[in-house]
Amino acid sequence: MLLLNVVQRLIGLGRNFGFCQFLSDVELGHWALANSFFVIAVPLAVLGLPGSFGKYVEHFRARGCLGDYVWRVMFVSAIGIGTLATALLCFPNQFAWTIYGELATIKIIVWTAIALLTATGFNISYELVVALRLVRAGSMMQFVQSAGFAVIGMAGIGYTRSWEILLPSFSLACILGWIPGIVAVLQSGGSELKPSHTLSHRSMWSRILPFAAALWLTNLLTNAFELVDRYMLLHFCIGGEEMGQSLVGQFYCGRIVPNLLISLALTLCGILLPYLSADWEAKKEASIQQRMRQVLAIVSVAFLGLSILSLIASPLLFDWILRGRYSEAESIMGIALAQCTWSSLAMIASTYLLCAEKGKQVSLILAFGLVINLTLNIPLIQLLGLYGSILATWTANYVVLSLTFWRIGREGCRVGWSIYLLCLTPSLLLLGPIPAAIGLAILFVIASRTEWLLTDQDRKEIDELVLPKLSRFGLRMNSLWPIA
Repeated sequence: MLLLNVVQRLIGLGRNFGFCQFLSDVELGHWALANSFFVIAVPLAVLGLPGSFGKYVEHFRARGCLGDYVWRVMFVSAIGIGTLATALLCFPNQFAWTIYGELATIKIIVWTAIALLTATGFNISYELVVALRLVRAGSMMQFVQSAGFAVIGMAGIGYTRSWEILLPSFSLACILGWIPGIVAVLQSGGSELKPSHTLSHRSMWSRILPFAAALWLTNLLTNAFELVDRYMLLHFCIGGEEMGQSLVGQFYCGRIVPNLLISLALTLCGILLPYLSADWEAKKEASIQQRMRQVLAIVSVAFLGLSILSLIASPLLFDWILRGRYSEAESIMGIALAQCTWSSLAMIASTYLLCAEKGKQVSLILAFGLVINLTLNIPLIQLLGLYGSILATWTANYVVLSLTFWRIGREGCRVGWSIYLLCLTPSLLLLGPIPAAIGLAILFVIASRTEWLLTDQDRKEIDELVLPKLSRFGLRMNSLWPIA
């Protein structure tokens, strides 16, 4: 799973930089806006229902009525996304202005609707596969979709030299991504997905709707939080809509590498929730708290290390590969990496609240952060342009991360001040790669030789998990931690 995810992200990285190479910043802005629409419209249309798979698949599976639950959720989700796609085709001018900031041809609108439908199908099937704990199959789905989009999209751009070809390319890649998931579900015993007609509608919907509603609102706010910068740049920058589209293109390019961190965190959250839910059903609260503490510590250090490597490699990417065409994108990369790391850590921490069925609290925290983001974005964009937009989001993410830690502590998951301070270390990235690298080295020494960040039991469990995997590749070590 790890190998597939790493390779997939590398493919996605190459694909996105390829788009930057062959498209102007205005055309890149168009694709970024289309992609943003898919991200926010899919969970909005399906009402957050497929997101409940991770929480309730095990619950209904144990009661022998998994098929009833899954097919009812799919049916209602199909109605929701079908309604949105129909509205898109019936009111093309209104949606074109909302999505792209300008009028678009009917061909673009039709392909936007098709891409919306295929993306929804892929996301629903992926949520189900991961909820069934077929994690490798879920990783293969993402790999096939990402690799397929890279090959088809790059070939299409090379032939047409137009961003519009990315819409049908994305649709076809999503369809290809379904295949590994369908095969895995059938091989694992797809018979349990046959409706048993023993689950009453009232008991099912009364059980999942509060969670699904909270998750729907959480997804809406999360996606709005991540995408508000682009639309604020489009509509509030000085210089008109073409300048706005250009800044969106620069913003998209500057966030290519940082967004890899968020995609990894989303994958981790999707995998983590079913396992946390299984422990929650077994009343293993102490185990959940320990694992949350370990995951937050490891992700903080790992993402800081990846961010430092990204900053070191940024001149190669922007000056050599992209030939200086995206200089503004390069200038925001450090703060974007810090912001995406904080966003990732907040998502991981909020998984505990979802497991405890406290999704409303997640929504309230995100809503407060979104208000801060919107409030800061307008004056900072007017004053600092692109950097002002990312600065507003960075500040809002700090607030969200702090409130999430406070809230999970109040709900019984006390990770401690040391983990909270560790999660704030990505702010070192604003000083540059060298100060951040020095800070990372100090953190590693502290984690290795003290009890402040990791306990002896934490270090032992990490060794037991990682060292056998390394030995398969000929890397034999007694411990990952230096001896004092």
